[in-house]
Amino acid sequence: MKKTQLILILIVMFGLFLRLILLGSIPTGFTPDESSQAYSAYSLLKTGKDEWGTSWPIASFKSFLDYKAPLQTYLMIPTIAIFGLNQFAARLPSAIFGVFAILSIYFLSKELFPKSKNLPLIAALFLSISPWHLQFSRMALEVNLTSFLFPLGLYFFVKGLKDRRFFSHSVCLWGISLYAYHSARVFIPLFSLSLLYLYRKKIFAKGIRPLLAPIVLILIIITPLAIDTLYGGSATRGSDLMIFNLSAEKAREVKDQSSFSDLSKISPKVSKVFHNKTVSVITQFSENYLSYFSLPFWFTESGNETTYSNIPGRGLLYFWMLPLIFFGLYKLIDKSKSEELDIRTLFFWMIIAAIPAALTREGYRPNRAGSFLGLWELIAAFGLVSILSLKFKFKKTLSILFIGLSAVLTIFYFEDYFLNTKVSYPKSLSYGWREAINFIEPIESEYKKIMIEQGTQGQTFVAFYRQVDPLVFQSASAEWNKQITQANTKYLDQIAEYNLGKYSFEALNWPEDINDDTLYLSQRNNILLPKERRTLRQIKTPTGEIIIEIFDFKK
Repeated sequence: MKKTQLILILIVMFGLFLRLILLGSIPTGFTPDESSQAYSAYSLLKTGKDEWGTSWPIASFKSFLDYKAPLQTYLMIPTIAIFGLNQFAARLPSAIFGVFAILSIYFLSKELFPKSKNLPLIAALFLSISPWHLQFSRMALEVNLTSFLFPLGLYFFVKGLKDRRFFSHSVCLWGISLYAYHSARVFIPLFSLSLLYLYRKKIFAKGIRPLLAPIVLILIIITPLAIDTLYGGSATRGSDLMIFNLSAEKAREVKDQSSFSDLSKISPKVSKVFHNKTVSVITQFSENYLSYFSLPFWFTESGNETTYSNIPGRGLLYFWMLPLIFFGLYKLIDKSKSEELDIRTLFFWMIIAAIPAALTREGYRPNRAGSFLGLWELIAAFGLVSILSLKFKFKKTLSILFIGLSAVLTIFYFEDYFLNTKVSYPKSLSYGWREAINFIEPIESEYKKIMIEQGTQGQTFVAFYRQVDPLVFQSASAEWNKQITQANTKYLDQIAEYNLGKYSFEALNWPEDINDDTLYLSQRNNILLPKERRTLRQIKTPTGEIIIEIFDFKK
């Protein structure tokens, strides 16, 4: 076995270890998105239909009426069949593909930089320990699948420039990624167009005939998505998230600025030139787009949301990678003049990756920046190799100091993620639902009704942890569909009340909801709960904060 192969195996094994150790319990808690996808897979496994009664959905899963991309759910079916309906089985496909992504970035780096023997190994190592990739790999997140599919697709595209038969491999992988995560449906077409422009002479050198197979494959892959986009529910969900669809508050703000600014008193028509929907959308897009290139986002803050397992006060990348990325970008610009492969490929990747995230209303969201996965690690590896190729004084000493500092910072991150996250932000990951449902299960027969506070997507936790018969859930969801239609709402939690067996999901109002035959679960501050309640169980964070309370009013 060659030394390079041995090192690669060690890197992959280390990445596998980091992604599988205590997978079912770290991160602490289990999000509604994870439990929803897992239960959909369970329902398909048992009945051939999802929880809404749809047989083998192709383009998207209805879920919470947010229409999730389907690939992650389908990948869960075999792991749930083997290990049962639990957190480990739900997260295992993401972890496995996170490991595959390490190999994907290795082969891509090797194809992009064939003259550098060490760069592919360094890129693979960087991705194996990358904070945001590790965090995404340890949760059932659709975005993580693109970290494997996209780089491998690009690898086959580069090979296809020499042998057109590989273009079909690239089309297949990128086509599958369209079913992995919604952002890919924007990123992949835009990036593909950029490649057609950059390599138009090589691609079309022998005419269109050698490209007929990839073209037919593209049409087959995108047809279900096109139908779903035009006629399916995911189109409505997508429009809700886009910045083009202004919220009522934002639309009112634009109207007020146009009507009541000082300029409107001089010329209402000129005022509308400065304050209108188009200007608002462009401004929002620009702010969102630039936020994904800010240093705090990548190296110190990691965005606004911790639901997707980013750690408050920590970046998505290691701080020690910053100089490597800057130097790598500098050398890539210089190298573009001599490389046979157009290095602009990586810059188009970087520029286009932020567009899908910037098109949504809420910026600064790491899960929506998933198209960047693998890019920064690859550039940092190129930067490190470029630095090591230089000759300068104290090179060996500085290299040892840098490696030592990097190792220390990496170890501190591992401690923070594996040992400290349940203390620093347990509530963000729906902490405590497993304990709550497990407590309720043996006593639920004592009550006629179990009321769970609405707005928590509690039905998916009940279904997941109680392993509710999918036929029972499908019967309930059929009734929910009628209620949604009658109420003319878009989302399930906008209905005043909906039920799953004796479990009722609604807003808890006092004192009118007090009943001796009812068990209650609330995530409210216990100060707001009726004093006459009988507390049966309080689910607390490691710091002692009460995040779920289970109680009744029996005397």
